[in-house]
This record gives sequence, structure tokens and C-alpha cells, in this order.
Amino acid sequence: MVAISREEVRNKFNTYLSRFDQTDEAIRLKLVHSFKVGGLCACITESLGLPRSDVDLVWLIGLLHDIGRFEQVRRYHTFVDGHSMDHAGYGASYLFSEGHIRDFLSDDAADDIIREAVGQHSAYRLEVDLTERQRLFCQIVRDADKIDIFRVYAVYAFGKKNMLHVNISDLETSAVSEPVMEAARRRKAVPAELAQTTIDFYVGMLCLYFELVYPISPEIVREQGNYRKLLAVHSRNEETEERLNELHRLIGEV
Repeated sequence: MVAISREEVRNKFNTYLSRFDQTDEAIRLKLVHSFKVGGLCACITESLGLPRSDVDLVWLIGLLHDIGRFEQVRRYHTFVDGHSMDHAGYGASYLFSEGHIRDFLSDDAADDIIREAVGQHSAYRLEVDLTERQRLFCQIVRDADKIDIFRVYAVYAFGKKNMLHVNISDLETSAVSEPVMEAARRRKAVPAELAQTTIDFYVGMLCLYFELVYPISPEIVREQGNYRKLLAVHSRNEETEERLNELHRLIGEV
């Protein structure tokens, strides 16, 4: 059992964040996302009836899961890993290769769990050789991350702010690529390399819903309502609109 003081961890995390420009909206976005994912991790873990020590541990992991994003934004001014760096891999390296996990937690008993959950939170698929406990924590963090990503996209990509610079004209006119639609029909996440257009990216984002593992996760998605806002996107391309309607049927009631 790893003892965690949330207040102490928050203070240490805020100290880490103090080196970044918090007037930068991208930094603010990830700050809020980090705390929200931590809270969602705790909520999912509580729903599974796990002990308080596990709830606190997964809260910590949720808070730290995107620690690599802040340096990514400072260096490259983007969230696109393909145009910058692997933010999850960098985060795991910062915490463990550079030893900064000890800034947040003195006990090393859960290091293997934290390392895998941070390093694999954005992977298309988890590695097959994880222990049962590592996989549990990885899946919880990945569910929580997806849930809040729907909020981020609803507000910052397909909402009024459009801070992620989505080309709305392209979104409304481009065609869904066949490989992307085939992944959707299998009710699977879309590999990033398949997305060729803005509408492909949008469909891939919606397909994250299929990957939610724990029963409470889609319940939270429905309660928050952000995913419903994302489903309201329509296309002026007739074939694309038909495919979006097909995708809505695959997703079902949300």
C-alpha cells in the first residue's frame, strides 16, 4: 500500500507548473485537463470498489499522465506528437529516467504501475505483457483521459474557441476515408496514421467512445453531455453525412 497526500502532491504539481507560462491558453488547457483526469480516475476506481490507497494512487497517475504535454507546448507550441515529440514517452522519461517521480512520491512501491500508466496512456493498444494490476491502472487512466478529451474537443476544437485550429470548412465538405470508416464499423479506435482529413480526425475522435472499458465511463460521458455536442456536427458532403449517420447508429444512444 502506497500512502499519498493529495494536498502535498497538488502543491508539488503546482510548483512544477510554475516554470511554464500559465497565461498561455494551451498550458491552462492541460492544467485543467490534468486535474479533471485525476478526479475522473478516482471516480472510476471508486466505482470498482477498490481500496482508498488505490483510489489515491490512480488519482496521482491521472494528475501526472500528461506531464509531458507542458514541455511539448513550451518547445513546439503544438499538441500534435507527430510534429513534435511523444508526450507520453517523454512524461514517463521525465518522471523515471530523470527521477522526478520522487518530487511527487517518496515511496517507490508503485513505480512500475505509474511508469506504464503514464507511458502508455495514449498508445493505440496497451502492451500485452502487462501484469493484471498494471493493466487495471492503465485502463482506468485511459478511460478517464478519453472522457475529458471529449470535453476538450467540444470546447476547444469543435466549439466556439477552436483553439486547436480545426478547419471547419474542410470538416463540412471532406470525405471520410474508407479505412477510417472500416475501423468505425468494427467499433474500434482509429489508428492515427489512417486519418487523412479533418473529418477523419473527427470520426476517429468519436470512435474513442468504443474503447471505454468500465461501466461507469459511458455513464459519465452521458451525464456530462460533451459527447452529444460533438455528435451535432454535420457535413455538406452527402456521402459523408450518410456515413456520419451510420456512425451515430453504431454509437447508439448517448
